[in-house]
Amino acid sequence: MFSSCAFCNAAFDGDGGPSGLGVGRRIAFDEWKGRLWVVCPRCSRWNLTPFDDRLERIEAVARAASQGRIAASTQQVALIRWERYDLVRVGKPPRVELATWRYGERLRNRQRERMKVVVPLTVAAIGLGIAANVAAGGGFGVVVWQAHRVIDGFYLWLMGSRKVQLLEPPICAHCGTLMQLRARHVQYARIVPDRHEEMAVVLSCPKCRHEGTQLTGTDAIQVLRQGLTYMNLDKGGRRRAEDAAREVDQVGGADQLVRDIARRELTLRSLRAERGLALEMAVDERAEVEELERQWKEAEEIADIADGTLGTSTEIENELRRLKNRGGDQPSG
Repeated sequence: MFSSCAFCNAAFDGDGGPSGLGVGRRIAFDEWKGRLWVVCPRCSRWNLTPFDDRLERIEAVARAASQGRIAASTQQVALIRWERYDLVRVGKPPRVELATWRYGERLRNRQRERMKVVVPLTVAAIGLGIAANVAAGGGFGVVVWQAHRVIDGFYLWLMGSRKVQLLEPPICAHCGTLMQLRARHVQYARIVPDRHEEMAVVLSCPKCRHEGTQLTGTDAIQVLRQGLTYMNLDKGGRRRAEDAAREVDQVGGADQLVRDIARRELTLRSLRAERGLALEMAVDERAEVEELERQWKEAEEIADIADGTLGTSTEIENELRRLKNRGGDQPSG
């Protein structure tokens, strides 16, 4: 069995989990076509496994996937978390609700990172404040006990000051300056409908405060992901992943939520707390599954060539037919 990526030669992580391959933490499989891949942790390329006992391994991975929790899905690809493994099911998945556990854990991680900065600085500030308070005869008592709030506000300011990474910073159509965007500037953006894309993001210029540019495609997604992360951190204490996931489900899914917000053309900062986090969920879900679909299509081209050179036999054809007929929710072609 191979132990390193055929594309970048990086060693595979993990032990293959339910696949029994001995390598891999992210495993992709297609029951319909009888294909199994190990996804490289470095370059994200899909490595097709040998055909010898692939069909039995696919069945084992499919059983594990049926017990896992779906993090994101489209009509062609579903990302499933099972124990400590990522399983990528290719083919039309069964209808699932948005997996709230994924975002609940993300919010908890954010809070932990926040506390790693805020708590030590607060303790240090209170220690210095108490010493100064004693030396001054008790005149700074209120200042000492406001230290946590001040440092927490400073942390939020730092997060909001992070640059939004774009290939080319846009130029403001109103004042002509280069728009150096920070995460906090995105709260004034609006999601609007677009004739050529599913949505566009209209951004306000940090200098003149007028709406200065409109982004679509990858740039729009990147701006939203960075800006919404900051916005939801700023109001994270009032949010719950379950409420936000319910918001997505009520409107009919991630795509419908984005279209609904675009139709209203409201600024991001005017969205309700739950809807702001729901929008972050929707944007993240779409970005992740679109990348998975891109990787899958590339892997499919290679698999068509590799499996096409193996020839066929009646035994293999019968086994493939059995796998296809096992799931009733697979695509028709």
